[in-house]
Amino acid sequence: MRQRIGAALAALAMVVLPALPAAAAEPYPPGINADALRAATLSEGIVAAGGAQSCTITSLGDVYCWSDGPAVLTLRDAVHVDAGRSHACAVSGAGQVSCWGAGRAEPYEVPGFAGRVLVQVAAGDRHTCALDDEGAAWCWDAGSAAPARVGGIGATIVDIAAGGDTTCAATAGGEAYCWKVGREPAPAPGIDGKVREVAVGGTQACALNTDGRAVCWGRAPAEAGRVALDRISAGGDQLCGIDRTGLGRCWGADVELGALRDLDVGADRACAADSRGYVSCWGAEGVPVRVEGLPRPPGAATGVRVRALDGGLRVSWRSPADLGTGPFTLSWVTTADTGSGCVLREPAATGCEILGLRNGREYDVAVVVMTRDGLTISDYVTVAPSEVAPAPSGSAAPVTPPRELQPGEGGGLPVTGLSPVALVSIGTLLLGGGLVALLVRKPSSPAPRRGTAQPPA
Repeated sequence: MRQRIGAALAALAMVVLPALPAAAAEPYPPGINADALRAATLSEGIVAAGGAQSCTITSLGDVYCWSDGPAVLTLRDAVHVDAGRSHACAVSGAGQVSCWGAGRAEPYEVPGFAGRVLVQVAAGDRHTCALDDEGAAWCWDAGSAAPARVGGIGATIVDIAAGGDTTCAATAGGEAYCWKVGREPAPAPGIDGKVREVAVGGTQACALNTDGRAVCWGRAPAEAGRVALDRISAGGDQLCGIDRTGLGRCWGADVELGALRDLDVGADRACAADSRGYVSCWGAEGVPVRVEGLPRPPGAATGVRVRALDGGLRVSWRSPADLGTGPFTLSWVTTADTGSGCVLREPAATGCEILGLRNGREYDVAVVVMTRDGLTISDYVTVAPSEVAPAPSGSAAPVTPPRELQPGEGGGLPVTGLSPVALVSIGTLLLGGGLVALLVRKPSSPAPRRGTAQPPA
């Protein structure tokens, strides 16, 4: 399981449209905060397949768990979850870990981490390990007086996984180490120094390198190393991953999977969260069964277009046809780096103007769609406001107040990629202090492509 913890976003003040309530002196619209935005961006560690229970994190940071019955709300404000044979644990937005199961029905905060910020948790059969934001691993079991720091590695750890009585870790230097409960870590075999992720479960373990190639040992199938993967998970007799096109693949079970956000393989079952927000689980028979009763977020706004104005931007988009399981609450158009945006409370609204911006400065704009049960964030678009030529002599200068656009009134080019400003700003959201080292676990992304705004309106 892999996920980073973020710091808070910079405060974002709203430029509210006519006929809407006056803007409150709050950084976000009602119901949205930095933790909610962070939860909406999670794509790893959001589903966990355990022996006694399986769990998932919704786009609002709520943890739901289930076994043979319906899913029930177990914990709030989570950014990472994992499940072992008889217990489950989750990391909170504040960087602490809570566990439940193994005879304890209610979640309890694990003591011994005062002053530390945890970013990841891994649950084995009877032991648990956690990774902090300084790259140190800590492990404990039912007989431990307190979590103990793992020694013998001597490098910053960027990923950790547990299965059975075994734990494996990947370091910032691309090495992998594994150890059993009560023993010292030892280098994993056949590693090429480019490891960014590990998986362990049953009689197999794997290390995923920066090229997407899996190096496995134990009873892992050799076929797994022939597909470029972005993520990998192992458990029981199954080994599954998400390839670089976003499709799920499994070995050891004949299961058909589509586009996935995350997956996890446990000892007896596996679970996956797909791109539409549905969660399905399957056992040895390989037939995914959708988990009922889970909140599902809306689809993302698409076709985002931005046209440069004098001191502002005109934004338009296509509203999602799928609003998930909850009624529409609002759309929020916001810049990534400054206090500018607009709030729309009509589900059919598809445009607005953001004013009060600086000409010539690039702004990264996204559309957030929120319902009662979740929120999604669109792709970012990068455009710079541009000065409009002065009106002919003797004519009054046009005044364009902030307003909601009518259907078909938008314009501008859809732009992909993020500007350096957005990378810094989003980094503020998704990366807290000490977490930069975790970036080495992701494959290199192409350089951001910067779009050109249409002529000013």
